[in-house]
Amino acid sequence: MLAYIASHMGYVLVSLVLVLIVAAILRGMVRGKKNGKSASCGGGCGGCPNAPYCHPGADRRRK
Repeated sequence: MLAYIASHMGYVLVSLVLVLIVAAILRGMVRGKKNGKSASCGGGCGGCPNAPYCHPGADRRRK
């Protein structure tokens, strides 16, 4: 097994870097979601028809 890893070190390193990048992106998305940010919209709910679904209390806060 060690010989396989040693002979394919380039693939192992590239794969490890890609896994770390994907993990960092997912971590950022989870942190953003916990902080109330949405990854699917720009955050301006003024003209968005889905605002009551994304932010259930949005109508009460605007009044």
